Amino acid sequence: MDQIINKPSLYLRPKGLIMRFYGLFTLVAVLWGCGIENTTDGDRFYKNGEYTKAVEAFTAKLETKPSDITLLYNRGRAFEELGKLKEAEADFTKITEIDEKNVSAYLSLSQINYKQESFSKAVIFADKALEINENSAQGHFLVARAKHQLGYIDSALESYSLAINIDRSYGEAYLYRGALKIGKKQSRSACEDIAKAVNLNVPDARNIQNKYCK
Repeated sequence: MDQIINKPSLYLRPKGLIMRFYGLFTLVAVLWGCGIENTTDGDRFYKNGEYTKAVEAFTAKLETKPSDITLLYNRGRAFEELGKLKEAEADFTKITEIDEKNVSAYLSLSQINYKQESFSKAVIFADKALEINENSAQGHFLVARAKHQLGYIDSALESYSLAINIDRSYGEAYLYRGALKIGKKQSRSACEDIAKAVNLNVPDARNIQNKYCK
């Protein structure tokens, strides 16, 4: 059974680092569509941070190709950058209706629900991605972070560990696993994880190491 503990501020809101991590995921997702001719303008606007123009470009193309998964996905990412989470969610949901095995869409839906603090739904969508690809390190990480917020500490630790076992360079998973271990008074193991995060250049890991691993 999961141990639920009262989490200090470090553990309650690990959003800043997560958002930076997800920015990298966003870039990878957008680059995935770059080779497709009909997304060139939207991709260029997105990379330049012109998200409103990116939405307009993707929307124009969707008028003639309403079921184009790449266009829907990239527009969803642009909506998300604009803080228009409901619109982003609608695009990602439509993708799953077209392609029930689209892992990227389920991971994005998990992220959207996490941002809206719908942590239980975030777990559900990440689990859907893992049903399709059980070796998705991102999927396990997203499950872990949502369970982390829900207070299911043991399950979160397990999911962070699964992400790390799949990807040994997953610095954010080391950092958050270390944070949970600090809450469980496992200081030595926690600091080992945090040190790995520092070595992997995770933002803020050094500050956390200085605070908790003197």
